[in-house]
Formats: sequence, C-alpha cells, structure tokens
Amino acid sequence: MKKIYLSFFTALAGLSLNAQTLTDANHSPAAGDMYSTYQCDSAAISTGAAGAGALWNFTGVATHSSIVNNYTATANSNASYPIPGVQMGSAASNLSYYKSSATSYNYWGGNVTIAAIAASFVYSAPAVLAAYPMSLSTTSNAATAGSVAIPALSQTGTFTGNSTTLADGTGTLALVTGTYTSAIRVVTSQTINFTVQLGAGSVTQKNWDYYNVGTKEALFTISTSTIVAPLAGTSTQTIVTRHKPLVTGIKEANTTSFNLVVFPNPSSTTVNFATENTEAKQVAVYDVTGKLVAKQNLTEGKLTLDVSSYTTGLYMYSVIGNANQTLKTGKITVSH
Repeated sequence: MKKIYLSFFTALAGLSLNAQTLTDANHSPAAGDMYSTYQCDSAAISTGAAGAGALWNFTGVATHSSIVNNYTATANSNASYPIPGVQMGSAASNLSYYKSSATSYNYWGGNVTIAAIAASFVYSAPAVLAAYPMSLSTTSNAATAGSVAIPALSQTGTFTGNSTTLADGTGTLALVTGTYTSAIRVVTSQTINFTVQLGAGSVTQKNWDYYNVGTKEALFTISTSTIVAPLAGTSTQTIVTRHKPLVTGIKEANTTSFNLVVFPNPSSTTVNFATENTEAKQVAVYDVTGKLVAKQNLTEGKLTLDVSSYTTGLYMYSVIGNANQTLKTGKITVSH
C-alpha cells in the first residue's frame, strides 16, 4: 500500500501508469491458477479498434454454454519442456508450456489442433508472448525453432519461425459478465515453417487477447489459425472464447483458530486431513467447475481421501461443521 503522505498528483500518476500494465505477477500463469472458458460464436466477429481509449463491446456475441474448457496450471514435470516452468491445459490433448520472469513471458510449445489436424511442437527457441512491464505499444519479437510431430500422419520433423507480440490497445471491455475499465489488448502472431518426411508445411496463428489488469486470464479471445500440411491440405479456423466466471458455491469462512493439516499436497494417491477441532464433521471436495466429487466424514478429526482415480488438476475442499456450516476452505492438487 502506498504511504498516505504521497501527494495526490504523485498517487494519480502512479495509478495512470499501472492501471493498464501487465507484469509477471498479474499476467503470467503460476502453478495453482485455474480458470474456465466458454466458446462463442465466431461469425462476423470484429476485433475492434486499436489505440488508447478503445471500447470493445462484445455483449452481443452469442455464447455456446455447452462448450466449456476448464484450465489448470501445474508445475511442469515434462522433461521435454523447460523445467522449472508451468504446464497449462484442459486435457491431455490440450497442453501448453510456459516459463516467465520479471522481464518476459515465454511459450515453449504444446498441442495445436486446427480443424481436424493435431500437432505438437517442442520449442528450442521460445516465442516471447510478453515483455514486462507491458503497456500500450510495448512490443516483442523472437525467432523460434524446435521440433514438430503430427501423429495422425505419422510425421515428425523440425521447424523455424517467428513470433510478434504487441499491446495495441487500452480502454474498456464490455461483456455479458460486466464492463471492465482497465482493459488492455495484446495481439500475438506466430508463423511456423516446418519440414517432415512427407514435405514442407506451415502454421500461422494470430490471437487478440483482451485482459482486465488484475485478472491473469484473458476475458475474451479471438484466435485465427491456418495449417498447411503434406497430404492433409489446408485447414483454417477462427475460435472465439470468453471467460466463464468460476462459481463454486463454497462460502469462505476460515477462522484463525481452526488448525487443519492437509498432506501430502500435491498427491497422486491419498490426501490426509487432520484437525483437533471437534466441530469438524465432514470434508467436501469440488472440481474447478464447482461440481461435488466427494463428501466424506471425519473420524476423530481425521480422514484419508483416495484421489488415485481423480483427474490431474486442482480441487477445492470445504470442511463442514455440526450445523452444516463451512469451517475451512482450501485447495488440493492431484498430480499423476
């Protein structure tokens, strides 16, 4: 918190500088982050204006609420990608790998699916997705390289390319979930030229990501992609997504006098809960969509929860008391 003896004008200048600036702390994913997206109608979608003071109004874009992706960030354990780093994904076929610092946010590859063609890329020279601090007109460029695999065609090979990122607009973002006045748009472009056994191909991608500073994930994204692959031909797609508010139904009611031990965390087999609080009766566990996946009784303040069949990712727990009140909430990570 700023000290109160700062002058009004100094404080105001600081606010104007930071209100629409992305940094490592408020932008790049970290292990434990999670969010969900809805897919939206992409017909006749317009990206809107660039520059300062822009108004991006997407309140009229139809949402396909049945198409939901739930994303979880975990510490990366895949030796094919840089360690330490973060793995972000919604499924085993939809994983991306990132590594960030105080000055940059880098993409090291992952799964790419364009129409019916799926490929995976492992970067030896990453795409730079942000140069921190990133405010209006901040840009970054990088030459990329690495290896590619296209399983459906039984093809592997190498690639070179380039990436460009530009924060091209700031202003107000209007969505059906609300109006956000600290919005910043980041436009990321990638061109990849690859060679596999059957010949040469290419991938071009361009994303318009609309952030509200203070929320790490993009609140709205317009993504266009084209892949040209040997034998498979050319496939192009436009995908539009918006942030799905995470509603879990768990009331935060933590108390400083409630002592709870949860171990091991992360775990691939079992998680133990232990407390001396005699009011604690049950533990309820929810997935990232708020769906109840387990509710079990504590015996003398102890419970061993079997998570071996759980999908890898983050889960929220709630310790429930005698009067069905929430005594404590928290998170556990299942990592197989």
